[in-house]
Amino acid sequence: MPVITISRQFGAAGVPIGRALAEKLGAEFLDRAIVAQVALRSGIAETELETYDERLPSFWQRVASALTASAPEVALPDYAYSEQLSDLNTHDRLVAVTRSVIEEAAERGNAVIVGRGGAFILGRAEGTLHVQLHASLDARIRYLMSRVDEIPTEALPDEKSLRELCRSIDAARADYIRGLFNADWLDTRYYDLSIDTGRLGIDGAVEVIQAAARVSPG
Repeated sequence: MPVITISRQFGAAGVPIGRALAEKLGAEFLDRAIVAQVALRSGIAETELETYDERLPSFWQRVASALTASAPEVALPDYAYSEQLSDLNTHDRLVAVTRSVIEEAAERGNAVIVGRGGAFILGRAEGTLHVQLHASLDARIRYLMSRVDEIPTEALPDEKSLRELCRSIDAARADYIRGLFNADWLDTRYYDLSIDTGRLGIDGAVEVIQAAARVSPG
């Protein structure tokens, strides 16, 4: 099976789709596992990495984390921190470590990688399948509202707040890709599949990606 990367708008169900896909394919699943491994290698706490990554106020961090929570699915080995990274500033160091984590997962093969610019890091390497998940803002709000029971009571958002959260996180992700790769993260030319999860739903999206993986070289 190819290495599958998933880029997703916030609220387009990227994590449950990625996890379900990995389970069906018997693949390694990297979402929170990427953050955990980058934290381990960089010596920066996961909570600090999330703050640095999303650049969101603490209230939004709690809400976003609750809505997209997923425990690491992969047992990660110890890693000897490379001295060559110690001379880099924090941003460049995190970028370099994240790239290494994703490239190593791709080398192992049979992996589903959610976020962190996986499609741009791996490019058109043989044995890769790049997927973009999107949905209308209304569809994403409906999906997020269906998961409000997973949010701490003190952080329960209303629909207006969720709309702002979607826009904020999407903007942060767009800036991340633009800053590192000088690319528009929503440009479908970078992906093999672009799926509207608001129309197909989680199960439908998983089926389409699974079908594409079967015919994709790798």
